[in-house]
Amino acid sequence: MSSAPPTSTLTRILRSASFRLTLFYATLFMASAGALFATVYWTATAAMQDDMAAVLRTEAFQLAEIHRRGGLPGLADQITRRMNFRTRGPIFYLLQAPNRRVVVGNLPGMPPVNGVVDFVPHSDTPAPDTDGERTKLRGFGLTLPDGAFLLVAQDSARLTDMQAAIVRAFAWASGLTLLLAIAGGALLGSSFLRRIDTITRTSRAIMEGDLSARIPAQGTQDEIDQLIDNLNAMLARIQQLMDGLRQVSSDVAHDLRTPLGRLRQQLEDARERATTTADYAAATDAAIAEADGLLETFSALLRIAQVEAGAQRSAFTEIDLSALMRSIGEAYQPSAEDGGHTLEVRIDDGVQVTGDRQLLAQMISNLAENGLRHTPAGSTVSLSLRKTAGGPAIEVADNGPGIPPAEHDKVFDRFYRLDRSRSTAGSGLGLALVKAIATLHGFTIRLEERKPGLGVVITR
Repeated sequence: MSSAPPTSTLTRILRSASFRLTLFYATLFMASAGALFATVYWTATAAMQDDMAAVLRTEAFQLAEIHRRGGLPGLADQITRRMNFRTRGPIFYLLQAPNRRVVVGNLPGMPPVNGVVDFVPHSDTPAPDTDGERTKLRGFGLTLPDGAFLLVAQDSARLTDMQAAIVRAFAWASGLTLLLAIAGGALLGSSFLRRIDTITRTSRAIMEGDLSARIPAQGTQDEIDQLIDNLNAMLARIQQLMDGLRQVSSDVAHDLRTPLGRLRQQLEDARERATTTADYAAATDAAIAEADGLLETFSALLRIAQVEAGAQRSAFTEIDLSALMRSIGEAYQPSAEDGGHTLEVRIDDGVQVTGDRQLLAQMISNLAENGLRHTPAGSTVSLSLRKTAGGPAIEVADNGPGIPPAEHDKVFDRFYRLDRSRSTAGSGLGLALVKAIATLHGFTIRLEERKPGLGVVITR
């Protein structure tokens, strides 16, 4: 099988989700900056145009007032002085007599226009040039009461310079933004790829058989760290299930070999030694009993697997746990009396839980049966249910010999049995099923040493 050609680091960075996301946001930012540029450009242009028009209008009306007082000669004299002594930049003037003769001014004659007007003066006008082109002027025209025409104009270069400055500023800002976006995207993409490579290496180690491998987190508690925490929790659960599967396989092979060997021996003895119908019937009954025991063991294993897989969760309903435990206590009362035990039942009223009634009944029954089976006659077994702030607390306790503290955790393993219990009936799966049911319902289970005796406490 041929392997794919190696991909360069730069290509991987450019293809990374973080780099593409950074460029996407950079594009959105530049689009927003473009909209802002257009707004600023047109707003500033309109403001400067209005300002120029206001200056020219004021100048024209001042000269009109001079004309009202001094007539056309007085206005011509004032315009001449202003052209010779103005220091605040060039302002162009045109004063035409009623017959359109130019009286004074530095602009060529033109048809009268009232109000704001934009125009390019003729080539013989002393207006400044820009790269060989005549500068555009903005003027304000006014027809005077005697029919004369007055035009005051100003160079539009300031407006053009301002527009060019805005364009340059936004061009530099956009270029710098794009450059920073690319650099930031490459940096984020490189960091993102390093963390993805770490996850990939760990995944490969797990696929090669190292189930103990875990993905290191950076401790930043960001989205990647949260993903890593979830992946590590999933890997731990997978390792636990795989270890459990190996242990179950080993336990099944070890613990079922004896009953299978015993079954084979019984059948072989029947074949070789049975001489009567009664002998064959006895051998058949013994074989059926061994087979039933094996079937019960496999049924228990299947039940545990189903519970651990959460298959029963869809059947959860609201359950009156108080009533359920009372009925279990009543059901085991005769069995306790027959075995010489005292069964005490202490149940708080009104305890409700959400769960599978059949599974919860089996969990409590297994605990009660264990207490009655593994304690000597005269012992007391108590079955209690308390309502606490954290939820229901189930307890099955006895004053029998108890379990050594070193074996408290082991008794919940499949097929694990105490040495003193190997002479009694059972497969060592009862407490494993109890733990599986408790875990399915969100309970925690622990053993408490009572001196004398043992307490099994199930709480949330």
